[in-house]
Amino acid sequence: MDLIRISTYLYVLFFITAGVNHFLNPIFYDSLVPKFIPFPRQVHQLTGVIEIILPIFLLTKFRSEAALLMIIFLIAIYGANLYVWVEGLPYGNRVFTNAQHIFRLLLQLAYIAFAYIIYRYD
Repeated sequence: MDLIRISTYLYVLFFITAGVNHFLNPIFYDSLVPKFIPFPRQVHQLTGVIEIILPIFLLTKFRSEAALLMIIFLIAIYGANLYVWVEGLPYGNRVFTNAQHIFRLLLQLAYIAFAYIIYRYD
């Protein structure tokens, strides 16, 4: 098994775990949803469902389509992190420094880049 395939399994596992976490720790995610979006709990739970289902498709014959959808999804959900950064809100139980927010942005770009690698790999 090659490195891209093994990394894809880890990537899928990471996102499924993150998606499940939306249901195990809902209060954490409630504050990440921008105030102008109605029904924050339902919005982040929908995000959790997408984080569970969409990565699974990276393991199917629809890998390319799923990878492109992951890129779009990851760009869209970064808006919540950007909202937390701009508003100076706590992320969990602490407020991130600008350096930590920049690291979080770089991490999001890495997730997007890996989805693109999966897309190109197919």
